[in-house]
Amino acid sequence: MAQLLDIQKVVIGPNTFQATVRVAEGVPLSTSENVEATARVYWLLPEIADHVCVGDGGEAFRDVMGDTSIAHLMEHVTLELLARTNMAGDLSNARTRATDVDRVYEIEFACPDDVLVASALSSAGWIIQWAFGSAEEENKPNVDAIVAGIVNLTANSYQMEGNEAPMPGTVAADAEVLVADGEGGEAEAYAEVEAEADDVEDAGLAADEALEDAEALADDEAEDALAGLDLDLPGEEAEMDAFMAEIDDAVDEGDPAPFVELGETVGFMDVSASDQSGDPLA
Repeated sequence: MAQLLDIQKVVIGPNTFQATVRVAEGVPLSTSENVEATARVYWLLPEIADHVCVGDGGEAFRDVMGDTSIAHLMEHVTLELLARTNMAGDLSNARTRATDVDRVYEIEFACPDDVLVASALSSAGWIIQWAFGSAEEENKPNVDAIVAGIVNLTANSYQMEGNEAPMPGTVAADAEVLVADGEGGEAEAYAEVEAEADDVEDAGLAADEALEDAEALADDEAEDALAGLDLDLPGEEAEMDAFMAEIDDAVDEGDPAPFVELGETVGFMDVSASDQSGDPLA
């Protein structure tokens, strides 16, 4: 199958990543020309509809998704993939604009890492290629696998000898992505995500471990306390058995029951002062 979207050139600046993309001849330039294909992209990545899209077409991408350029759709798919990697940081700028050359667009992103953005953009092109091409079910893109591949590729680039640069920042995987862009205009685009710092996660893990340690310590202390108790009380049981036997003998012989001094402890039973006039043994 012919390539529907051709990334012709990439320019990487200090903080930006700009790609020149050409839409192949015979391919619809607008999503309105193939609504079914656009719907396929939506069902793979429904979150793109909630991207805030500041332009002259509406406030959210859903307002223009049904009638916008394929390159604009590619931009939003790229941003969604970036958000899902947890490596794009808490702010990402993007915009799509037509050039003076027919069927050629420029897509520009804020660039936390060129490998990260390049792999996400390339993956977005493949997703659109499937949706607007054959759309065979057996070749349906696995978005989770795509995101994992982007993450691994980026991480591997930081393991190269001599690369001392820090890994891109981490954000919440389910962060809300807000994108603003003006197709053919100069409006800046951004993606705002809810940040979730690594130290928060570490603190949560430490708290869980501390709770487990405390529970284990409490169990050990309770076990030690029980171990210190002589619940069988063998001496007292023998004394009680002897006392009860004495009572039984007295009853059998018709003798009064043996007198127990008030307050005296018999085994583990205390005899307290009480009126025993009604006691048949008295």
